[in-house]
Amino acid sequence: MRKTSAMKKITRYIAFFLAMSSVSAFAQDYHMSQYDMASLYLNPALTGMYSGEKGDYKIYNDYRSQWGALGTNPYTNEYLAFDMPLKAWDKNFGVGAYFINNAAPLGSFNTSTFMASIAYDIMSKDNSNGKHYLTTGIQLGFFYKEFNPNNFTYDNQYSEAIGGFDQNIPSEESFAKMSVANFDANFGIFYKYIEESSKVHPFFGFSMQHLTVPNESFTVTKSDVPMRFNFQGGCDFNVNEKLKITPMLFYMNEAGVTEFDAGFLGYYKIGTTPFQVILGANDRVNDAIVINTGIKYGEHVFRFSYDINTSYLDAFTGGRGAWEFSLIITIIKGHAIFSRSQI
Repeated sequence: MRKTSAMKKITRYIAFFLAMSSVSAFAQDYHMSQYDMASLYLNPALTGMYSGEKGDYKIYNDYRSQWGALGTNPYTNEYLAFDMPLKAWDKNFGVGAYFINNAAPLGSFNTSTFMASIAYDIMSKDNSNGKHYLTTGIQLGFFYKEFNPNNFTYDNQYSEAIGGFDQNIPSEESFAKMSVANFDANFGIFYKYIEESSKVHPFFGFSMQHLTVPNESFTVTKSDVPMRFNFQGGCDFNVNEKLKITPMLFYMNEAGVTEFDAGFLGYYKIGTTPFQVILGANDRVNDAIVINTGIKYGEHVFRFSYDINTSYLDAFTGGRGAWEFSLIITIIKGHAIFSRSQI
């Protein structure tokens, strides 16, 4: 009986760590459901580029909590960013930076990334008869990872005598270091059709992360972070003066591991007020259904989302997934942060 119980426990450990491994393959870059709200992280070409929207600069924040349903302290991601348009040498640029911190309770594993970002306006209203918007951008920065190996349990610490794991047994594991830092770089390009007389504004973007293929190993064996390729696409449909619907697609590939998201957001203006209600949903294929809700006040956006688990992890989570809150604060010089004059 004890052995059967121990085997069930081992099976749960294996399932848990396989889940973490599969997630880390494409979420080591901070898996976000509201990827469109973290624009600098999504694509460097979006830095300080507001597609004709008002704003002198913007502040972004996203907080995500996940895996709490597995009976552990939740894994958290926090994103903080800033950007602004910049005119120099009679050209349009965008400058900014972002910081992301990922905290995993197991092993006190923590990853922080800081990237400085710059974008260049190749084609905009000024030189495309007001019809096209084409930008490109690059990011340079670094990541820092650390963990505590003493907080992990290893396979050779399993004890037949007690039918479980005993951390007093030597792990026989060796790590060259418990932290690592390295340089990194990203690149992106983005296009949107912006003619004001049209009710249809398609857009798409492409970005590449980890151009330097940096080493992230804690041991003497080299382990490079593979390049990651991101594709985004969608279209703003202005149904009427009050309603806008934006279907969106997102695909990423990192070392053969892929993710595909398909969904939409709807914006409905409330009467003559500066408020718009946001509702939407998307399917992260073979992973989760994401429900979105929020409010847009002028150019400010506040969103909340919840992931309903649809993968094999549903056996452990009961469908309970991650929750995520994000906001974008847009500053217009000479106006209060919350003012009807911003509209």
